[in-house]
Order: sequence, then C-alpha cells, then structure tokens
Amino acid sequence: MAAERHDYEEKKVTRFANLAYAGIKILDVSCDFQNVNYQKSAIFALWHGWQYGLLGVPSRKDLHLLISPSLDGEIIARVTEKLGFSTVRGSMKRDGSKALRELLKVLKADKSIAYTVDGPKGPICEVKEGVIKIAQMSQKPIIPLVPSVNRKIEINSWDRYKIPFPFATVKNFYGEPIYVPKKLSGEEVEEYRLNLENELFRLQKEAG
Repeated sequence: MAAERHDYEEKKVTRFANLAYAGIKILDVSCDFQNVNYQKSAIFALWHGWQYGLLGVPSRKDLHLLISPSLDGEIIARVTEKLGFSTVRGSMKRDGSKALRELLKVLKADKSIAYTVDGPKGPICEVKEGVIKIAQMSQKPIIPLVPSVNRKIEINSWDRYKIPFPFATVKNFYGEPIYVPKKLSGEEVEEYRLNLENELFRLQKEAG
C-alpha cells in the first residue's frame, strides 16, 4: 500500500509540475522583462503575491528560492528548477534553524536568495523579522524588489497573487541596499523591519 501511495503521489506531482511549468514558460518567453537598478549577491525581498517578478531577475542559476518540503512544495520546486532557478528546501516556520543555515550557506558562496517577506501566510504586505535576521547574520544587503506589469490577473487569495498575461511588459524596480549591522537591539530590529516595509511601499508607488 505504501509503495502504491508513493507512486500515486509521484505521478500527481509530476503531472501538476509539468502543467504549471508549461503555463509559466509561456509567460517566461512571451513577456518583456526589464530591470531597474539590479544588483548581485544579495537578499531580494519582495511580497509573496508579487513573485512573478522573479522571472525577470538575471542569473537565475545564482538565485536560490526557499521552498517548503511539503508535497505542494515538491511541485513548486520542480517547476522553479526547470525554469533555471536554484532551490533550498525548508521552512522558516517548521525547521527554521536548518533553513536558516542553508540560506546562510548560499549567501556565503556569494549567491543570492529571494525571500517573500510577508510569507508564507501573511498578513499581506507586512514584513516579518526573518529577513532582518538573515541579513544580520550573513552581512549581505537586503534589496527591496517590486515588479510592475501592464496586464495581469489577480487571484482571490490571502496575498492577492498576481499573474501577468502572456506578452505583458514586466518591469522590476530595485530599492537601495539595506545593510543590517551584526549587533542589534530588539528595538533596532523593529526599525530595520519598518525601514524595509516602507521602502517596499515607496517602490510600489514608483512602479505605479
């Protein structure tokens, strides 16, 4: 029974991964992606519902995405890897110390990570402290990232997830690097968290 269940889940994961990849690949090849003030080797901070902008980030191989070890996460991991991104399997919520170690290892190798600062379940557009901790420990800059797109649909989910239409124009706006000192008080952590949150809101206005 266990083997049959595993085979069923594997077929399900493969089927959904292939379907999702086909859909995203259409956007990947048809949309016009543009980058404003892009920088390498950093922690790219963006809202959970705006992840479409990652398709426009240069050097995908060097960009690592933290993806849950769940069954749904397996589908997402396969899709993102087929699109050329690198992945780190883990969850800051469930196995935070292990996931943190893996992310720090990536940054130490002068690669980049993308981090959804209000994920995995919100509240929407509210930066959590995790990204500040990663920047503090890695001594790598946080780069706020906000994409804009001229044609999209918005899903009725907690994060108002956005999906561009094929042949849309996607422009990524990058904020100024935010460097976090190694030593911080709790009050200072909150200051950096708010600073990042405000910068993301500012970029949203700039992106229109």
